[in-house]
Amino acid sequence: MSDLEIKVDWQTAEVKALMRRLQPPRLNQALSVGVNTTAKQVRTFAARTVAKAGGLKRGDVDPSIRIFPYSQPSTLTATVRGSGRPIALVKFAARQTKPGVTANAWGVRKLYKNTFIATMKSGHRGVFVRETKKRNPIKELWGAGVTQVMSQAITMGQIEVDAQARLTANVVRQLKRYAFKG
Repeated sequence: MSDLEIKVDWQTAEVKALMRRLQPPRLNQALSVGVNTTAKQVRTFAARTVAKAGGLKRGDVDPSIRIFPYSQPSTLTATVRGSGRPIALVKFAARQTKPGVTANAWGVRKLYKNTFIATMKSGHRGVFVRETKKRNPIKELWGAGVTQVMSQAITMGQIEVDAQARLTANVVRQLKRYAFKG
């Protein structure tokens, strides 16, 4: 699993002034809403980043990136987590050719020799290879999982820089909203 931890320094004059206007129950609510809004935005950004890097549709990536747990006024933390099993190779724009199947996994079109695309009785479509010279058994081929790509994006700092900026903006917005709310 790949987790991302963001910490922000609240030592700006604007944030300090807003925090002085609010007392703990409302202050914690404002901070919690800011953290949750940021977690949702980071989840969307991470899904877009992983989908683009992998040559996938975002709908294939979305179920593997979750927010757990959502922030509560008592905790003020949320985790955006990439998990799940590897993604079926057929999802990477796989095409059947005479020598095998080509797939555009992670931005590089590669030929998988002696493979074929088939649809099972259940309706599942995949890229398969025969394990023996006989008709059966066959084995499905998989690409890398969301976890690996999300880990690379975190390592390169793409997601973290975006998350830092969003968290600061969202918390300031929520503090203003709660401070001037009736």
